[in-house]
Amino acid sequence: MNDRELTRAQVLLHKAAEHEQVIGAPGIADTVRGFHAQQAIEKLLKALLAQLDIPFDRTHRLERLVTVLLASGETLPETTLPRSELNDFAVFYRYDLIFEYAVPELADVLATVQQFQEFVQGRIAVLSSTLLPPPVQ
Repeated sequence: MNDRELTRAQVLLHKAAEHEQVIGAPGIADTVRGFHAQQAIEKLLKALLAQLDIPFDRTHRLERLVTVLLASGETLPETTLPRSELNDFAVFYRYDLIFEYAVPELADVLATVQQFQEFVQGRIAVLSSTLLPPPVQ
């Protein structure tokens, strides 16, 4: 299967998985780990928007993406970490010294990304099955 056969949502899920691989890699700085966690969540939210055929901005602001999803009637899961903490990795921690802030525990970061990943993949699976034409009898 080449890229042209993949849906936009599938490509974004693949990109989220690439970021997720970095999060668990040994020897990664907390700032880098957190940045990739934020990027994974961002790609997952965009994958769900793409599956719903809802246009979205090129933004790193998770809350902007969440607002669009909620306005469309979607719900999102409760997660170990609030989305705002992950968004800080894309905004503040990339440009400031991290010791100025309390950094979330790695286990919490991983759990939050996994919770989003499971939710979005499940939601896309449900949406995909409802978008299929009825079987021919």
